[in-house]
Amino acid sequence: MDELDYNTCNATFRSLTDQQRLMAEETSRQIGAGADLELTSYGCGFGMFELELIARVPRRTVWFQGVDTNGEAVARLRAELAGLPKVRGHRVFTASMADVADSRITATEYGLFVQSLCYLGADDGMAALKEARNRHRRLFVAVTPLNRLNGPFADSLARQGVVRPLFAQTLAEELTRFGVEFRSVTVGAEIVVPVSEPSHRLLEFLTFARHQPWCGGTSRAELLDAVSELGTFAAGEIRIPHPVEVFTIG
Repeated sequence: MDELDYNTCNATFRSLTDQQRLMAEETSRQIGAGADLELTSYGCGFGMFELELIARVPRRTVWFQGVDTNGEAVARLRAELAGLPKVRGHRVFTASMADVADSRITATEYGLFVQSLCYLGADDGMAALKEARNRHRRLFVAVTPLNRLNGPFADSLARQGVVRPLFAQTLAEELTRFGVEFRSVTVGAEIVVPVSEPSHRLLEFLTFARHQPWCGGTSRAELLDAVSELGTFAAGEIRIPHPVEVFTIG
């Protein structure tokens, strides 16, 4: 799908889940209260998570640094950050997440990989984490477990040649193998899809969930059946488990 379709489907998907809010609450709790926060996010995109974290974290001011391959996302996030009184300064620029050694990246207290590290295979991902540990006192890495919902995403990564993407179990195995101490917390989020959702939003949800254009039936009944297969139906809603594991390193 093209970038416009991807962003539209992503927005619909995220509007139906509490995962981002719960992740921000957990990360904010672990960072804790204080005066200033210096934070770097790798694969920041449009800043959907990062902006929520900045709003929630109990720090008076934030200096933010973000890295992403999407130039449009970088430009939009810069504009958003410029309008936030809590943000005392920011640097957001275009670079590959695998280029953690980029000399433009300034060392900060905290580093974030939020739903981004799974795009790298185990070897590249662990190399990125190793470099990031040299730049930041503490890392937060949020990744989902490999389950029924994101199975199609894993298949898509495999078709792109990504070997052993860093979903939660693989990341834990790799950290243990390299002797890296970590803590992890499971955030028990879920997706709630009201059966009253219009067809176009059901289609957008399925497209993003599968990470490829929907090839099944497009009647409202067929779309609802496809969504129902991912979860359980009760009281006019389809509830789909959407957990995420938040790893703390350092």
